[in-house]
Amino acid sequence: MINKLVRIPAILVIAATSTASFSSEEASCDIKQLMQTIQSQPHLQSFEQEKNIKVLANPLKSSGYLLLADQEAVVWQTTKPIKSTTVISPDSFRQYNKKDQLVNMPANANNQTSQLISSTFLSILSGKIEQLNDNFAVNTFCTNSEWHISLTPNNKDILRLLHKVDIKGKQQINQLNFVEANQDITTINFTAIDDHTTKGQLGAFLAD
Repeated sequence: MINKLVRIPAILVIAATSTASFSSEEASCDIKQLMQTIQSQPHLQSFEQEKNIKVLANPLKSSGYLLLADQEAVVWQTTKPIKSTTVISPDSFRQYNKKDQLVNMPANANNQTSQLISSTFLSILSGKIEQLNDNFAVNTFCTNSEWHISLTPNNKDILRLLHKVDIKGKQQINQLNFVEANQDITTINFTAIDDHTTKGQLGAFLAD
């Protein structure tokens, strides 16, 4: 998902100044409690991604690892089918090829949109949902077993790319669903892992 998102035209360092529209059915749906839950989730995750594209008969599948560094940066590494690594911070993102070589991104208007999308992704994974208030309507729904956060864009630049983002979880984010403006759908499932070797390899990208 990251590879797709980071390459779509760019936007964002989001400043949280307005109040989002929150709806809830239970006290456990309090947005601040949900953010605390997300912020305390394990920093190292594996992911399985499936992208359904209308013009393709079969979905595109990929997998890899995610490292969240103190809610300030994300290292997203796809290992299958082709290795690539993306590092996202609040004000920038970097991409590396399968040989871990930095890929120079062209300086154009599309990069502004990609930065916005990337920062949105960082805000979601780091539990800083309130930072999305300026660009999304945020709604919550909870059951005894799971909570849902729905993000509906109200920013015209994002609307050209995204129709909706759904976040599902319990003790952590378990699934992200991105519905694009063209109705292509990307689903990402996360699983917490404890692998010091992988964590060290991903953490090395933060030092660059």
